Amino acid sequence: MSENTKRILTGLIGIPVLVFVILKGGIFFLIFSLITCAIALWEFFTLFDKNNSRPFKIVSILLSLCLIVLYYFDVSNFYLLFLLYLPLLATLEIFRRKQLNPFNLILSVFGFIYVTIPFLLMNSLVNNPIFNFVIYIMILVWVCDTFAYFGGKKFGKHKLSSVSPKKTIEGSLIGLIATLVASFVFHFLFPDKIFIYDAIAIGLIAGVFGQIGDLFESLLKRYNDVKDSSHIIPGHGGVLDRFDSLIFVTPIVFVYIVFFKNLF
Repeated sequence: MSENTKRILTGLIGIPVLVFVILKGGIFFLIFSLITCAIALWEFFTLFDKNNSRPFKIVSILLSLCLIVLYYFDVSNFYLLFLLYLPLLATLEIFRRKQLNPFNLILSVFGFIYVTIPFLLMNSLVNNPIFNFVIYIMILVWVCDTFAYFGGKKFGKHKLSSVSPKKTIEGSLIGLIATLVASFVFHFLFPDKIFIYDAIAIGLIAGVFGQIGDLFESLLKRYNDVKDSSHIIPGHGGVLDRFDSLIFVTPIVFVYIVFFKNLF
């Protein structure tokens, strides 16, 4: 079976399930986010295996999942658990018998910031009583990826970044414009929830930082000399490969909503 066939079949099964979970929200999305976050964190830590880095994967993942659950159930002072994150992992690192490396601790903390926090915030965005912002930004990210890819293949001439030689400035601009158009479509469909300035701001955030998130994950893979974060999704690579743009966009959209829409 060719890679393109695998991609199509996986999409036909995976996309409806993903849309259902996002639209359903609540406990369905919580379970989905816990599973996805755990896999993405494992992939992130595993990327650095070739560079002899050995962060405490299980402990880091369990702490992260605990924080997401506590946040979801609105447990008072849940964030205090994060204060245990650094001293606990530092203690484990100091007393491990071999492969001691301060970079292990740095990886664990960065993995929390890079992967866990976005999935934690998605649970707020998906359950917002005013609007399901996760389906909104997910569609914008998908539009940006699709149009940047095909636009680059058709019109691309100037390389965007040495991190990913196949990406072009022309493709990037086409992806950004298409994302803004899609964002305006949301405004016209939901004018009382997505105002014109929301469509512009969130469209720009998704169109710019979605591509930066994709490039950043490419940087991680290039640094560690790997093609995909894993092979768990047939034809698509790993979870981190599929959610790299979304996890970059989510915190910025959350900040925008907090400061400019006062919804949290």
